[in-house]
Amino acid sequence: MRGTTKIFRIFGIDIQLHFSWWLVFILLTWSLSSAFFPYYFPGYSTNIYWMMGGVAALLLFVSVLLHELSHSLVAKARKIKVESITLFFFGGVAGINKEDMKPSSEFMMAIAGPIFSLLLAGIFFLIYKLNGNFFWTAITFYLFQLNLILALFNLVPGFPLDGGRALRAILYAYFKDLKKATRIAASGGRFFAIFLIVMGIFSLFNGSGGIWFIFLGGFLYFIAGVSYQQVVLRDTLSKFSVDEIMEKKYLALNPEMTLHDLLKKYANKEEDVFFVKDKTFSGILDLKKLGKITSQMQKMITLKQLAVPLSKVRNIKKKDTAYTAFKSFAEQGLDLIPVMENSRLVGFLRRRVLMHRLILALKYDLDKDVSVNGKNVKKNLVKNTVKKKIKKKKTSKRKKN
Repeated sequence: MRGTTKIFRIFGIDIQLHFSWWLVFILLTWSLSSAFFPYYFPGYSTNIYWMMGGVAALLLFVSVLLHELSHSLVAKARKIKVESITLFFFGGVAGINKEDMKPSSEFMMAIAGPIFSLLLAGIFFLIYKLNGNFFWTAITFYLFQLNLILALFNLVPGFPLDGGRALRAILYAYFKDLKKATRIAASGGRFFAIFLIVMGIFSLFNGSGGIWFIFLGGFLYFIAGVSYQQVVLRDTLSKFSVDEIMEKKYLALNPEMTLHDLLKKYANKEEDVFFVKDKTFSGILDLKKLGKITSQMQKMITLKQLAVPLSKVRNIKKKDTAYTAFKSFAEQGLDLIPVMENSRLVGFLRRRVLMHRLILALKYDLDKDVSVNGKNVKKNLVKNTVKKKIKKKKTSKRKKN
C-alpha cells in the first residue's frame, strides 16, 4: 500500500503504518489531553494530561493492531496467507493474499476481531477497577470504553465492517454468489454510513460535536462502494485468461536504435510502449515514463539505456486469469507485461487491451457464462457436449442390440 512505512514483523506478517496514522495520533492525543482527561479526572497539571493522552492514544492503536492480528492469526490457522497489517486513519486492514475463501473461513476471521476487542475491554475494565494508581486508572477507563465501542461498532452488519463481512459469509454460503452477497452486505454498510453522517450533522447543530461521525460515515460509505466494485472487477476478470487477450505476435526493436529514430518512425502511431530486444538485452520502453530529453540527447541516447530490463519486470503466465494480470499492472505501474511459459517469452499483454475487454464485459455481459482459464467457454456448449455423449451411447447400445 502506498504511503506506508514498515515498523516491524511478527508471526511472519509485516506491520505497517499509513501516513494518516500520525495525523490521527496527534489529534487524538490533543483531544484526550485537553478535554477528556481534564473533564473526568480534574486537578492535575497540563504535562500530566499530555502524557496521559499520548500513552492512551498509543495503547489504543496497539488495541487496533491486536484486533487486526486476531483476524490474521485465524486466517493463518486456516491456511490463508497474510502478508501485512496496515494501521491507518480510522483503523487497520490486513493484507490477505487469498482472493476467494470459504464462507466459513471468512466468518471465523470476521468475528475474531470483535471477540478479541471485547476481551481487551474486559481486561482494561478489571485494571481500571482494581488499580490504585490514578495515571493508569484514567488510561484504562478510556481504553475499556474504546475497545468496547470498537467491538460493538465492528459487529454492525454492514460491509466492510467485521459484522458486514460475517453477514457476507452467511449470504455467500446461502446464495453461492459472492457478488450478490457483497452487494447486499455493502448496502448495509452504506446505510449505516449515512446514519453516522446524519447523526454527526445533528450533533453539530446541537453543539455537542459530531465531526468525527461525519468523517467516519463518509469513509465507510466510500469503502463500502469500492469493496463492491472490487468484487465485481475480480468476478468479471477471473472469467477469462491471459491467453485469450495476449499478443502472441510482437515487434522487437533494436536496443541500439536511438530515441530520435524511434520518435521519427512511430510519432504518428498510437503506440508508446515498446519491446526492445537483441541477443544480449531485452526490456520494455515506456515513453510516458520518460522525462524531457533535449533534441541533441535524443540523437545520442539508445533505447537500451532507457528501457527497463525484462529481468526486473514480474511476468505473468498464459493460464493466469485476467484479474491476476490486472493486479500485476497495478502493482508494477506498467502498461505492457511479458507473458512467459517455461522460462520462454511467448507474448505480451497490454493494459489498454485488458481494460477494453473489461469495459465490454461489464457493459454487454460478454463473459457471463465463461469459466476460469477459458475452459468450458459457454454453459450451453457444455450442455450440448453432454447431450451428444448421451446420444452416442444410446446409438451404440442400439447397434449392439
